[in-house]
Amino acid sequence: VDSLNGGQLSGFRNKIINGSLLINQRAVSGTVSLSAGVYGHDRFKAGSAGCTYTFATSGVTTTITITAGSLVQVIEGFNVDQTSYIFGWTGTAQARILGGTYGNAPVTLSATAGSNLSVEFGIGTVSKVQVETGTIATPFEQRLVGVELLLCQRYCQPVSTGISAVATSTTQAIFGFPFLVSMRASPSFNVVSGQTVISNGTAFTSTSAGVLVSSSISGASFTIAGFTGLITGSPYLLTGTASSPNIISAEL
Repeated sequence: VDSLNGGQLSGFRNKIINGSLLINQRAVSGTVSLSAGVYGHDRFKAGSAGCTYTFATSGVTTTITITAGSLVQVIEGFNVDQTSYIFGWTGTAQARILGGTYGNAPVTLSATAGSNLSVEFGIGTVSKVQVETGTIATPFEQRLVGVELLLCQRYCQPVSTGISAVATSTTQAIFGFPFLVSMRASPSFNVVSGQTVISNGTAFTSTSAGVLVSSSISGASFTIAGFTGLITGSPYLLTGTASSPNIISAEL
């Protein structure tokens, strides 16, 4: 008999990240309409036909209601270390694995160790998503929210306020910052227009989006143009954005 530390009731048995659906770094809200491959809640993206859903949180569990399309999570191959898994969830939605046939929970599967493993939900409600080793479904693993957030940040991080910059001209500044955790790969980058920087109590707002200069798994630098009145060589501080969150992404 396996011990608790090595058996199916050990910690970190859930291969799904953000299975409680609490983490929402992109700050989606209301009726969420996603094009194919676009992410909503952390680690969950729209399937090939897109996805429309709403969501509600009760206690520490978020329930998503999919009204059109499908919602997918791809488990990174580095986390697929066994061949026998069981896939469970709570809700009315049916799900499938690796593009197979939709069915009700729980679903057993044979995986290829080291290969990405995708799970996909159709129309209905979804919460408490879990993929674990073996053939017997165990209670949902509710990890500490801070730990779950760190797991999400391997794939997605916000470009936060408080990043320092230096003006390279009267209209442009360059920013550099380390990532909160090392990312899965050198990330893509989206800093929207409407950024504001501040110096000595004076705010300056850009009309241009950010442009990536360089990035690695550990950090990045980017420029923002479209300011007016910056002092070349002076320091500035990023204080916010006028629209959606700025995101760096190394999603699958």
